[in-house]
Amino acid sequence: MPFRANCPACGAPVAFRSSASFHAVCEFCRSTLVRQDGKLENLGRMADLVEDASPLRLGSEGRYQGTHFAIIGRIQLRYAAGVWNEWHLLFDDQRTGWLSDAAGEYVVSFLTPPRAELPSLESLAPEDALTLAGREFVVTDIEQATCVAGEGELPFSFGAGYPAPLVDLRTRDGAAAGFATIDYSETPPLFFVGQSLPFAAFAFTGLRDGEAAARPAAVAALQCPACGGPIAIHDKAVLSVACPSCLTVLDAQDPKLRVLQKAAAALRVEPAIALGSVGRFGGREWTVIGFQQRAIVPGDGPPWQEYLLHHPQEGFRWLVEAQGHWNWVSPLAKLPVHRPGAPTATLGGESFRRFSAGKAETRFVIGEFTWTVSVGETWDTADFIAPPRMLSREANGNEVTWSVGDYLPPAEVAAAFGIKDPLPAPTGIGMNQPNPRIDGHRTTCSNFWRFAGLALLAQLLWVFVLGGHSLLDQRLVFSPRAEEPLTTRAFRLDGGARALAVRHDTDLDNNWLGLNLTLVDKDSGRAWHARTEVSYWQGSDGGERWSEGDRARELVFRDIPPGNYHFVIDGEVSDERPVAVADRITVVRNPAPWSNLFLLLGFLAVFPVLSRLGVANFEASRWREADFLPGGAVRPAVADSDGDSGADD
Repeated sequence: MPFRANCPACGAPVAFRSSASFHAVCEFCRSTLVRQDGKLENLGRMADLVEDASPLRLGSEGRYQGTHFAIIGRIQLRYAAGVWNEWHLLFDDQRTGWLSDAAGEYVVSFLTPPRAELPSLESLAPEDALTLAGREFVVTDIEQATCVAGEGELPFSFGAGYPAPLVDLRTRDGAAAGFATIDYSETPPLFFVGQSLPFAAFAFTGLRDGEAAARPAAVAALQCPACGGPIAIHDKAVLSVACPSCLTVLDAQDPKLRVLQKAAAALRVEPAIALGSVGRFGGREWTVIGFQQRAIVPGDGPPWQEYLLHHPQEGFRWLVEAQGHWNWVSPLAKLPVHRPGAPTATLGGESFRRFSAGKAETRFVIGEFTWTVSVGETWDTADFIAPPRMLSREANGNEVTWSVGDYLPPAEVAAAFGIKDPLPAPTGIGMNQPNPRIDGHRTTCSNFWRFAGLALLAQLLWVFVLGGHSLLDQRLVFSPRAEEPLTTRAFRLDGGARALAVRHDTDLDNNWLGLNLTLVDKDSGRAWHARTEVSYWQGSDGGERWSEGDRARELVFRDIPPGNYHFVIDGEVSDERPVAVADRITVVRNPAPWSNLFLLLGFLAVFPVLSRLGVANFEASRWREADFLPGGAVRPAVADSDGDSGADD
């Protein structure tokens, strides 16, 4: 039975649904209560929660792996990138768990024995690999978080300002689970394992106002303290905002919008897509809330533009434009399979090749951001491509993130936002731009095989149905020093012949045979003459076999009229080896020459070869702009952001 009592501070009813819950926050007076000996003790007033736009609330319900759960509590924490919620879950089977709600990512996790001693916080660094609870994880984020406030039922006591050093870990692509957290706020540390899932996967009910999943978040309208210009904040996950009017960077978490960075002296950059624009991607409406321009430093390469997009439930995405080429960029819940410094990364079984690396500097910002943005900040970056997709790695001292980008044609971006004026025209070749010649090459190859098949079918039809009719097949024996020629059997030629192929197949062995052939029309006496020689030699030299010549030979008589024919053949055998030679003579009317087929196939093959060269030329042009060679080696005179010869650590 649930434990029920009245709040000792205000008398309101307080219920504990979970036997694992010993602390609660009174929803009426915000008192922190602890359950002891069947009574509630007041530990003092809990700080107020930061207002946020989360669609979840106490009492919301959902499902995970087929089991129903209810949200019975929440703690709210602050870290360098903003504020997030940890929702306390009670399942129908009486298990408890946690649901992290941070910047549009939803992670369910459970307290789990690590099955190994947890490392100290000081010993960890981003991209360290750990094997815990029988799984391999990679450190992605190290944070010094603090508690803001809490509500509902909780399994432990805490207060505002309570420190919570945390290490987030993720599994690599292809592994189970996906996410883990080491909580160093207790000794020994606590270990939580779970997985990241999209909002819709939980099938939530009882959301805030009963309709938060379907409506956009409320937008806070404020004034810039520096210039008085209007500022909009779409989500409490937004940590900083750059005034669109004066470019001053402000603390979005401060009610008075404390100035974080004065207006940058850099020239103003006008976004091609205005802040506040709403675009439809994947059946959802996304709002442009932030814009920044970045460039690789040091260097004089062209900058690129990044648009931060927001959806109330799906969180945040990036729309990135570089020299007129666009990408839809999404954060990855699981890390690619990648060894630091390796020239490739793998995601979903697809291999990506390293293309560029460097230090990206922010040069211009306006709008809202989920971290404390500033002009001049830098991140180490590395990009891997498998057109039309790309993987991007960004890292600073305590965090490493991976994202996946999908190439978008400018027309698709314009259509999504309903932009009438053309967007900047693409120049050069985009890093992960699809090769425009691949489709043509595939069509050309498909046509080649189609025509080659038709040609082969026509050849076979000619050989076995329409042509190649056998008129004579006879065995002759040519004796040494024979004085009389041999005469073949007679054969009938109806309709004449464009070509009459005469083939000799002999049993020559280290010998030769001279043949004088006369084709005789028995009715008219007209004759056609030809001569040929057949020779074949073989032996061994130094233990190696060799051969020269051929035991077979073919002659062709052309334009032979209809009639009754026979051959008169005078055979001459070598005097050096006077042995009888057997000869099988075959006569075929209008044989199908296979050489024509091979010539046709050779001609047809020119087209896929040329189209393949076009594909290769496009790729060569793409990789001429890369920091790395296609095989992954560092291009001469180019080094990664850390100065190593290509190792992106």
